Amino acid sequence: MPEFRTEPLIVPVVSGLLPEGERDRRVALTSFRSDDERVQVPLREVVCYECGQSSQVPAAALSANCIHCHAHLNMADVEIRPGSRRLTLRTLGNVHVQSGAKLSNLSVVCHNMEVDGRVSGSFRCTGTLSFNTSTRVEGSISAGRLVVDKGVEVELALGAAVESAEIYGRLTGRLQCKGLLHVYRNGAYSGMCKAADVQVDPGGSYEEQSRF
Repeated sequence: MPEFRTEPLIVPVVSGLLPEGERDRRVALTSFRSDDERVQVPLREVVCYECGQSSQVPAAALSANCIHCHAHLNMADVEIRPGSRRLTLRTLGNVHVQSGAKLSNLSVVCHNMEVDGRVSGSFRCTGTLSFNTSTRVEGSISAGRLVVDKGVEVELALGAAVESAEIYGRLTGRLQCKGLLHVYRNGAYSGMCKAADVQVDPGGSYEEQSRF
């Protein structure tokens, strides 16, 4: 009669224990390393929306604290949907106002802001503020770059201060532009304007009512 031998039971992952690869990874993260071997975490520079000072934070972080004024800094992207009642928003991320959203007295501080809904208020963007739908803005605007899309009419009640402006549709109101104000074909600007340079393409319209 042949001899019977049992084979050992092999279990790849024992319940309650970490897999070998995950265990090694966690050990490596908690191990002490010399300065030369230390892992460099990717950083990005941000500007605090409370004190205006710049600092560096981990690029993947969703929030941080300003090293100067200790304010809490939100860095997440935000969607403003139809039916939203949120009126104050502070983030170093991007804001998208969805089509169908209607809000007045909105106060936004962000990096880029794309407006597809009808909103009014005060907007401060370190990056680009883009209007893709017609609206009247009752508050002030500050942006690195202002874009008014084709077929869109935007009226500024209190004006805007920007680094540059690109007008494909129609913009009315007071405008202070540190760089170039570019009115494209079929675009139109009307209002009190102070710009370092103005370029109007053939077919565009530029009507300056009076100087600052």
